[in-house]
Amino acid sequence: MRARIIFRGLTLFKFARTSADSKDSFGQLEAWLVSDRRHAHMPLHRHTPTLGFIGRDVGQPVGNGRVQPKTPLRADCTIALQGHRIDSGVTVDGSFLDYVPDLSALYGQKWGGDENRDFITRKISIPSGRIRAGEFIMWDWHGKTPAKVGFMDTTFQGYAANEVIVDIGDDSDCEADKDDQFLLITEGEKTHTRLWAYTKGGRYEDDIEPNTVDVLIDNHPARRRRPVFWGLHFQLLFEAAQFTRRTAYRDVAQYENFVKAALAYDDYEWNNDVRMMGIGNPFPYLINPRVDEIDGLAAATHPDELQSPPPLLSWRQKGECEPKDSAAGMPMPPMGGTSMPMDPGTPGCDPANSNICGPAFIGP
Repeated sequence: MRARIIFRGLTLFKFARTSADSKDSFGQLEAWLVSDRRHAHMPLHRHTPTLGFIGRDVGQPVGNGRVQPKTPLRADCTIALQGHRIDSGVTVDGSFLDYVPDLSALYGQKWGGDENRDFITRKISIPSGRIRAGEFIMWDWHGKTPAKVGFMDTTFQGYAANEVIVDIGDDSDCEADKDDQFLLITEGEKTHTRLWAYTKGGRYEDDIEPNTVDVLIDNHPARRRRPVFWGLHFQLLFEAAQFTRRTAYRDVAQYENFVKAALAYDDYEWNNDVRMMGIGNPFPYLINPRVDEIDGLAAATHPDELQSPPPLLSWRQKGECEPKDSAAGMPMPPMGGTSMPMDPGTPGCDPANSNICGPAFIGP
C-alpha cells in the first residue's frame, strides 16, 4: 500500500538523522505547523491546522470507503506505514531542494537548533518516505502559470512550491488487503486511525488512486477578500526557528519600491497586514507575473521531435501494481481503424491526475 501526505499552508520542515536511518535519507521528518497565537481571534491571520484523508478503515471491504474532510488537528501526530519493509528516514527529491526555500540561506546564518513552541501549533512526525515539491505559487493572470518569486532583503528569486508531498510505501499488497499493512495516524495519545486504501488493484472509483491513502494537512489562514502578491505570514517561520527578527531591512531601496507597489495595489490590505505582522525577516512576493506567461500553441516550421520518453515520476513505476489480466501485449488497432477495447482490469495509476486529454474549441 502507498500513502501520499500533502502539506499546504504555513509549514516548516525539519530533519533529524540518526544512525538507524538509511544512508540516502535526511532522517526522520518533522513538519511544524506554524502560526502566531496572538492572532487566534483574527481569522485572516490565524492558521487553523486541519487533517483530512481518503481511505478505508482497516477491516472494511472495498466500497465502504471513508472520506474525511478537513477536520481540526487537535494534537501533535505521527503518520507511518505499518507492515512494510521500508528504510528508516526520509529521502529528499531534487524538486524539494530546488523549489522549497531554505530559511538559513534566506537569513544568511545557520540555524541554531532551537525552536519556539509559541509559534508551533502542531508537529507532524513522519519516520520514512520521500519528500518532493507539489504545486507552485501561481498568479491567475494569464492562466495559472507558476509565478517568479523574490524574497525581501535577499537576492534569492525563482519559482517556489506552495505544496509539499511525502510519498510512502509500495505495492507489495496490490492484489489483496493485509491486516498487518495499513497507514497509522496517531494523534496525541488517544486517537489512532488505521487506514487501508479506498480502492484496491483494478477496482477504482472516479479519480481516486488505487492502493493509496491520501492525507491532507492544511494550515492556511482564512481566505481574504482579494488575493495579494506578498506573504508576510512567511516571517513566522523564522520566529518558529528562533531567528532574531531585524528591526529594519538592510536593502532599503528594495523594500521601499515594494511598499510603493503594495500601496498602489491595495493600501487597505497592505496596511492591515504590516500593522499585524510587522517587518524584519525575509518574505516572498511576486516580482512581475506579466513576464511569467508560457508559450502558447502555434504551428512550427520545424516541430520538435520526441527523442525519448519523459523522465520518470517519483511514484509508481513501470511494472508495479500491474493487474494479473494486464492489457500489455494486446495488439494495436490498425492505422485509421477503430480502437481496441480497454482491458477492464487495468488500474488507474496517475496520482497527479496528469491525463493530457483536455478541452478544445471550434473557432468562428
